[in-house]
Amino acid sequence: MHERPRPSVRWAASALLLALGLSACAGPGDDEPEDGPAGTQEAPGAAEEAGEDDERLSEFYDQELTWEDCGTGMQCTDVAVPVDYEDPEDGSLELAVVADSTDPELDYVLTNPGGPGESGVDMVTEQLSGTVSEEVRDQLNVVGFDPRGVHRSEGVECMTDEEMDEYRELEDDPELDADTAFGESQEQAAEIGEQCAERTGDLLAHVDTFSAARDMDIIRGALDQNELHYMGFSYGTKLGMAYAELFPEQVGRFALDAMMDVTNGAHELTVAQGVGFEDALEGFAEWCVEDEQCPIAGTPEDVVETVQQMFADVDEEPVTVEPEGRTVNASMLVSGFIAPMYSPEGWPHLAEGLQLALEEDDYYAFMFWADQQAGRTPAGEYDWMSSWAFRSVMCLDYEMASEQEEIEAELEELTEQAPTFGPYLGHSGVLCSEWPHEPVSDGWEPGSIAGRELPEMLMVGTTGDPATPVQWAEQMHEAVPASSLITYEGEGHVAYRPGNECVTDIVDAWLVEGELDNGRHSC
Repeated sequence: MHERPRPSVRWAASALLLALGLSACAGPGDDEPEDGPAGTQEAPGAAEEAGEDDERLSEFYDQELTWEDCGTGMQCTDVAVPVDYEDPEDGSLELAVVADSTDPELDYVLTNPGGPGESGVDMVTEQLSGTVSEEVRDQLNVVGFDPRGVHRSEGVECMTDEEMDEYRELEDDPELDADTAFGESQEQAAEIGEQCAERTGDLLAHVDTFSAARDMDIIRGALDQNELHYMGFSYGTKLGMAYAELFPEQVGRFALDAMMDVTNGAHELTVAQGVGFEDALEGFAEWCVEDEQCPIAGTPEDVVETVQQMFADVDEEPVTVEPEGRTVNASMLVSGFIAPMYSPEGWPHLAEGLQLALEEDDYYAFMFWADQQAGRTPAGEYDWMSSWAFRSVMCLDYEMASEQEEIEAELEELTEQAPTFGPYLGHSGVLCSEWPHEPVSDGWEPGSIAGRELPEMLMVGTTGDPATPVQWAEQMHEAVPASSLITYEGEGHVAYRPGNECVTDIVDAWLVEGELDNGRHSC
């Protein structure tokens, strides 16, 4: 076995950070190369002041929407929301909103694809048929929005395209001792935080999940809906749970797929995801060997060890990808490796990418997938970067370890629990400790902010989900007695998808007809 990287060198703010589950359609497409739970806590601002009863918000709730055709039959509009809900008169921003139809005879269902940082407008305009069923599209007006700080909704800005390329290609200096490496990482994080504050402005302090949940209620009011019907995927489930805490009386038919456990702190979340991707790698290795599509001879254990060795080799000596001449370091390699692991449909692509890397020293596929994760186009432009929205939300949403000794301990635990991926996941505490704004929330117990049991909703978890482990869905179902749970026996991230009839039939009956058995379902 090779010697794995020392956790202490993974402090750099450029190290790979896992999203809280990417969008429902994450992974390669056909055109790609073949701290413990928090207790009761108060959300930013008081829940009873969050909605229409707050006279300061009346102009936002009463706004008239102007819909315009934005191509392919979609209707687009902007919804104004306050930048700061504690001081709603001190500036506003426009949220980009799209609907596949605005039929006044149909209810609206709001959607969120995850991230945090993913574009809901893109999901509805580009991926709608692969995201929700035909019945939902026929019986409901499906609405997507870019949350505050994301893409068209005044997206967080931190770096130019050139700066982002340099940032992603940064390498650890093996000659530095632990103290010096930590100090340099802090300096780098402080510079990044200052850049983000200068280029994003006041909004940077207010891109947290609870502020985004309040935006959802203003969207509900602007759509003239008494209740909010909602379909959230992955991080979108946390956003939905935050909404339910603030507006339990306005919760309509909520379907939450790839469920997050909102009691988790940042470290618990990262460890669980690291373990999830270890499990997914083992599943891929078994498939690879059994289906005889594997470029690695031997057993599934041999596949895993070869992948670990490949990561370690690139960590020691990054590779150059031609013809671009760009550098792929270990963090980029692991980011690209993870992308096709979100779904078994990506495994054949992953096997092909492995073959090219191992046999021809060609890492283009992994660079390509890593670029997709970072929002980089083949032309070298970052049209929008979910990665900065993600980091900004994380720094506001979670209290994280910031002292060197505590961070080292957490990195060591992560590496023990996830030996393949853990050494490359970095630690958000370094960046967030130097962030221009303090965190405004952390994990919470369901119902603790609402001050009551949360209303009826449908949760979905997948047994082989690498990004949002099925245990999270089970724990949230237990914590919300009025909820129902679908457990899907299978691989991949997100269970609700066209063609998966067992799941879609139950979800559709709930979203469209309001029919739901309070209990557990297995698919």
